[in-house]
Amino acid sequence: MSVTNVVQTRNQLTTNYDVSKFLLGNNSFIDANVTASGANVVLTEGLVMGRISATGLLAKLDKDATDGSQYPVGICVTDQTIVDGTTASVRLVNKGKVAESKVTIADGTLSTAIGVANHQRTLRDWIESIGIELMGGEELTAFDNY
Repeated sequence: MSVTNVVQTRNQLTTNYDVSKFLLGNNSFIDANVTASGANVVLTEGLVMGRISATGLLAKLDKDATDGSQYPVGICVTDQTIVDGTTASVRLVNKGKVAESKVTIADGTLSTAIGVANHQRTLRDWIESIGIELMGGEELTAFDNY
């Protein structure tokens, strides 16, 4: 939850509360490596990631790639910067309920078609096929909201 004081004077306090969540429950996680080569790699919470088949390393999902990173394997859980020339472990959510409004795709949208020839599916379908349920809103009364 984030708290922002909009107005704060001696006689008045106006505060905005953001209680929206990214992870909405029943989530499982994986850790995998990202290597920064040529520049720092900036990852943000909600960024969809793919995996390069030849190396097993994660990369930002690239809809035009042919190395495996065009298919989603999970979504970044936290903001993280990997410094050029280093490899770092990144935590991804790979199953469970996630707020759709918090999901970002580096190159495309949830409606972008991915695949070859007659076997294309939208990124939304690919994400849901790995076990991530994209929720349209946040429900903040359940015990598993964190």
